Amino acid sequence: MRESSPALPVHRSLEFLVAALWIVAVIAATIQQGVVHHNNNFLIFRAASIHLLHGQDLYAAYPSLHFDFYKYSPAFALLFLPFAVLPLVPSMFMWNALNAGALWLALGTVLPRRGALIARFIVLLDMLGSLQNVQSNALVTALIIFSFIAYERRHTVLGGLAVDVGAAIKVFPLADASFAIFHPRKVRVAVAVALGATGLVLLPLLVTTPATLWAQYASWRAIESEDALDRGFTVMQMVQLLLRQDWPNWPQQAGGVLLLVAPVLVRRDRWTDWNFRLTYLCSVLVFCVIFNHQSESPTFVIAAAGAAIWFAALAKPSRLEWALFVFFVVCTMLASSDAMPRAMQRAVFDRYHFKTVPCIVLWVALQVRLWRGPPRVEGAVAESSLA
Repeated sequence: MRESSPALPVHRSLEFLVAALWIVAVIAATIQQGVVHHNNNFLIFRAASIHLLHGQDLYAAYPSLHFDFYKYSPAFALLFLPFAVLPLVPSMFMWNALNAGALWLALGTVLPRRGALIARFIVLLDMLGSLQNVQSNALVTALIIFSFIAYERRHTVLGGLAVDVGAAIKVFPLADASFAIFHPRKVRVAVAVALGATGLVLLPLLVTTPATLWAQYASWRAIESEDALDRGFTVMQMVQLLLRQDWPNWPQQAGGVLLLVAPVLVRRDRWTDWNFRLTYLCSVLVFCVIFNHQSESPTFVIAAAGAAIWFAALAKPSRLEWALFVFFVVCTMLASSDAMPRAMQRAVFDRYHFKTVPCIVLWVALQVRLWRGPPRVEGAVAESSLA
């Protein structure tokens, strides 16, 4: 006989409330950035798709259409085409709904029902910030989580596709390819990722010529080389502020990669431990922000998802874990919101990029957990929508 729980109606009411808040966030962000304003990021995406069709340089300046430059791959310009041909407001609504919907589903695949509810509430503010900038960060976050779950369920092709599509949007999600370390058939995974990447690289040939596509990739490489000098909200920026040394990014990023994968490569005895693998997912999500030289405030939804999954999976958070979580919420999630006094934003968070600090502390804590005993988490993988 199925037992009735008095808490079940309350839980369902909370799920409905959080879902309603997410829907309101999508609608509000669309009205703000599509009706009241015309968001520049979205104009860049739409223009890039049309430029690809016309054989124009995706990475040139088009001041009559938008400011700043397109910095994504040619493949993303093609994949974005459906959102470029529709009217602005409906296409923006669909894009925001895709981002929010993908993240909502992703959190549900990696956490049990109660944990997913907690995580969805935690990431709401950062998800809204990403939607208000009409960016792809929530979608990228979802793709990272989907790749993890796909490999967990031995869906080699789906895992590789999630890795490749995420990298086609923004290069740094390639870090999720490391989830394949836990897969028993690593050669098959590598082949799937390589074939998917090749297909996406060549996909724009459906609408352009080989010579034009080659020129597009050359332009993309040039603009990425210029942006490689940026530091954003990263470990590299904090090192520069603390040591007053203008060091290049790539050695620090390479060191970060080694630190990220080291416990996974060394602690092979824990590969079968779900808690260990879940902690590694959280670490990768935070890593993708603090070592990404292009990190900006909307990017932090990726780190927020890592923090949310970590905290929501804890069976009974200790005082130290509560303190770390509150530190993250106040100094990272609320740092760019109206809840933070403007004077403090300018004096501390803007000047010293302080919202990066809780992410770094959390990442170090996650890495320590990977090296040491398993974290105290509950539940198993929820039923995956990828199955």
